[in-house]
Amino acid sequence: MATLEFEVKLKELPVTITDVDGAKKIYKIKELTGDQKSEHDKDYDYKVKIENGIASATLGDDFKIPSAKSFLALCFYDEKDVLVSPEVLGGYPSTMLEKLHRVALKLSGMDKASMEEAKNELEGKKDSGTE
Repeated sequence: MATLEFEVKLKELPVTITDVDGAKKIYKIKELTGDQKSEHDKDYDYKVKIENGIASATLGDDFKIPSAKSFLALCFYDEKDVLVSPEVLGGYPSTMLEKLHRVALKLSGMDKASMEEAKNELEGKKDSGTE
């Protein structure tokens, strides 16, 4: 069986935002830590079950779609490496927040393509008997 190898350093991507007065601010989006992912997941009413090695989510009655702002508040850092508050994020254009959100999901392996890739990888190993 192959050895799994991981790097503990979080993936990150620099972001430059030009303010209304023309000043540039430097930020970065980082991959979520396990604790940040748990913090994100606790606020949403869904249950994940694994059947035959494949995960699926069941939505509860109180399920809500996580907002870009609430997700970014867990992984969007300023130049001092401090998380940016939801209040500051709320003042930015929604189109910008949505694009940042898509990038943040991808960095954390939570976008649709990453999840599909993981599912295909798992199914490939299952079919080849290497699971």
